[in-house]
Parts: sequence; C-alpha cells; structure tokens
Amino acid sequence: MIRKAVVALGPKTVATGVLVGGAALALGALFLPRAVASAPLGGEASMYRLVLHAPQESGAFYVSVWAEGDVFVAHNDQKNLTFVRRGDEHDGCTWQGTERLTKMSAGVYAYDYSEQILSCRPDAQPFRKTPRTGVVTVEKWDGPATATALVGVQAPGDLWNVSVNDVDTDEHCDADDDSEDAEQALADAQRELAEAQQEIADAIAQANDEVKQALNTDDDD
Repeated sequence: MIRKAVVALGPKTVATGVLVGGAALALGALFLPRAVASAPLGGEASMYRLVLHAPQESGAFYVSVWAEGDVFVAHNDQKNLTFVRRGDEHDGCTWQGTERLTKMSAGVYAYDYSEQILSCRPDAQPFRKTPRTGVVTVEKWDGPATATALVGVQAPGDLWNVSVNDVDTDEHCDADDDSEDAEQALADAQRELAEAQQEIADAIAQANDEVKQALNTDDDD
C-alpha cells in the first residue's frame, strides 16, 4: 500500500511523509561554533573537506555531489561554489541537481539545493522535487584526497527496489489524500527550517566572537 501510494504521488522519495528537518538542522548548529573556530585561518593544507549540514525528507534521495561520498576542494577561499550532477532516474526522466555554496564567514557556506527535469520519456511519471537549504562547514584535510569535480553524471538513486511499474492506477485517490498531508507537513518543515536557520546564524555569530577572542588572547601572549 505504501509502495503504491508513494510512487503514485511521484515524490523524489520512497516515503509519503515529510521529515521535519528544522529541528535536526538546529541541533547541527550546536556544533558549528567548534567547526568555525577550527576552520583554517591561513597557511597551506593539502586539501579541504566540505561537510554538509542540511535536513532531508524521510527516504528521499538527491542528485547531489554528497551522494558520492566526501567532497573535497583544493582551496578554502572561494566566495562561491557550484556543483552540478545529472542522472537518469527511475521515473523515466533525466534530472539535474544544482548545489550552490555562498560564503558566510571563515569556514562556513550557506547551502542551497535545487532540482530540475531536463527531459522525460513519453511514459514517464515524474517524481516530486525536494529542494533544501542548510550550511556547509570547511575542515582542513591532511590525508590523501582528490578535488571533487564540479560537474558529473550519477547512476539512478536507490529506491530500495521500488519500481514505477508497480503502480496501481486505482490507488491515485489514496495518493491525493497523502499529498495533502505531505503539503501540510512540508509547510511545517519550512517554518521550522526558518527558525533553525536563525539559530544557525546566531551560532555562527557566537563562533566568530570566540575566534576573535582567541586571536586577541594569542596577540596578548
């Protein structure tokens, strides 16, 4: 029942509900002060690792560079970064995911993920888009690593063997009811995410103050 309703809804996920990620993102903000304080302020490093802190819908998959594993860059001073990934998904469409990083402060980027459909087969049943926002922190990386490509192609997302061909068209009415619940859950998630982003901004400001105090202490010594 859940499998059919989920695929009939066409979400880019294998669950009908929306995971309210604002609270999870707010929890991640508690760790941001340490991430900012430990971010490299100068000197050279072999590589830098980008760590994503962003909520996601339950069971959703994303055409994201982070779906490939750790993300590395050779420099940590870029004001903007954009990663683009493309993939032919199980819904019969070719999707493109675009991830934009905008520098907020030393070691912290604002993160925005969006999706678009590039093309579809005639019999396609397009999934639902799942945009998200969050933050990316920068970590110094001294181990072996290679800079991650800005553009690439990915295999279809993991749907736990759920096939679009399993859809029963008689289930569409049930899917409509689930869609209304999902829309309400998404609205609640967006509200909580806005609150979480404010908490993140406050945490970053506090972290910057701690970094300045630490630098002043070093100067006094």
